[in-house]
Amino acid sequence: MTPSPNRARATRLFVGGLLGWHGGLALAAIAGILISGTVGLFSSLIGAALAVAFYAIGQGVQMQYADAPPKTLRAASILSYVVRVTLLGALLYASTTWTALMAALDTRGLFAGVVLGVVGWLTGLVLMSRKLRVPVFDAPDPGRYDPPVQGC
Repeated sequence: MTPSPNRARATRLFVGGLLGWHGGLALAAIAGILISGTVGLFSSLIGAALAVAFYAIGQGVQMQYADAPPKTLRAASILSYVVRVTLLGALLYASTTWTALMAALDTRGLFAGVVLGVVGWLTGLVLMSRKLRVPVFDAPDPGRYDPPVQGC
């Protein structure tokens, strides 16, 4: 069974983000090594993994609800965002509570990994979205009725 056009576009964007993230991951690994050797490499890989987890979960929700009505998609996206930010907040709280955890990491490498992972993902999304064929004018749907808006 072939996926719907909406799901196919969301999947292509997911793949584009992953490909871009891999480029950012390679740059993050190099930056981590240059910043502080093995500890920097480990820290930058953790930062890049945090970035890909955040974006992959969000893009996965968009893929899952690609054919849903707009209100359902919006609600799922907002709920997904709240959950992802809460999880990042929990990680931040854990890092301030267990100082030994952050002492084992290099914060500059962690920062480089997060930034390069995000930039890589977003670059992949932009490059892939340039190749998408999104219809601008759809044929009217006879089953849908949009009432006229007052004052227009």
